[in-house]
Amino acid sequence: MRVHSFILASLLSLSLPAFAEEAAKETPAATATDAKADVKAASGIENRLPTGEGTSFPAKSAVYVWSEITGANGQEVEHVWKKDDKELRRAKFQVGSKRWRVNSRVPSAGKGSYVVEVVLGDKVLGDVKFTVE
Repeated sequence: MRVHSFILASLLSLSLPAFAEEAAKETPAATATDAKADVKAASGIENRLPTGEGTSFPAKSAVYVWSEITGANGQEVEHVWKKDDKELRRAKFQVGSKRWRVNSRVPSAGKGSYVVEVVLGDKVLGDVKFTVE
């Protein structure tokens, strides 16, 4: 009886890794090529949606960048803020589902030309451009 139990346990341990490999092949993880982002600049956020969308904002006002990210579940994305072609700041987010909304802001924006990119690894998923006057 002990010999049979030992043989059965040995056979199971050999077949489980192969089963796990096959399961991993059947459910591929999301990749940067699957992901995309809808990106908007706004003067506020209400109920997880942008309000006061625009391409120009007054100096010293808060400017929010909102993005809806799809296809990046379980991965980290960044809002990369650039002002006059120089990186200003980065905001990192862990994406928690197939469709995920995030926002970041500058509380008192200085005059200039801005672009905010939504980045996953080395791929830009989307961006928004605006000016502060």
